[in-house]
Amino acid sequence: MRVRKYSIYGGLLVICCAVLFACSKMNATYDEFTKDGEVVYIARVDSVITYPGNNRIDLSMLLISDPRISKVKVYWTAGGQTDSVEKAVQRTDNIDTVRFSFKKLAEASYTFNIYSYDKAGHRSVKNDVIGEVYGERYISQLVNRAIKSGTYIDATQSANIKWFGVAGDVIGQEIIYTDNLGTQRKFFAKNDAAVDSTLLPLYKKGSAFQFRTLYKPVLNAIDTFYSNYENRQVP
Repeated sequence: MRVRKYSIYGGLLVICCAVLFACSKMNATYDEFTKDGEVVYIARVDSVITYPGNNRIDLSMLLISDPRISKVKVYWTAGGQTDSVEKAVQRTDNIDTVRFSFKKLAEASYTFNIYSYDKAGHRSVKNDVIGEVYGERYISQLVNRAIKSGTYIDATQSANIKWFGVAGDVIGQEIIYTDNLGTQRKFFAKNDAAVDSTLLPLYKKGSAFQFRTLYKPVLNAIDTFYSNYENRQVP
């Protein structure tokens, strides 16, 4: 019985030593990470929105909390290359908006990593967003909206252009034509799913017109993209 009791005590002693050793190791690790003082985190930016454009893109973000924020820094990566820009901010008592504009960018998909800082250099956790930059590759595949028919109406001296259906990223057609006084007019026909025709007033009978189609790849794009002009004749 004594041998068994000693064995139990010995086992408990080994366990206690192991626990003490593990705790010492954890404390050592914690001390290593906090040797320069307690880690301080700053609130990160909120509600990041990208606004794509033609070889450019804009970002907007909100500062909702943490009055200590004094700077926002953005890193962006595309094609294996990384760059960065920063902006000083002055907090108010309200929700503040910070905006960045990036110009002369190559057409690509970009990853933006965003950090906020205080005056002591403490940094927030990362807030990231992906944004698309459009360019010549996107423009090269744009086509004009297909015309179903073009008819001259003598009674109103106008031309009626009927269209086929259109994709959701089309916002309208730009039409250049000559009126019956010989004056060149530019007419914008807004895209409307419920309207499949455009009436050109005072159209010069027998003349031709030019048109091109306007695109926005997403609703909040900061640029409008255009297809090439196309010539058509109204009988």
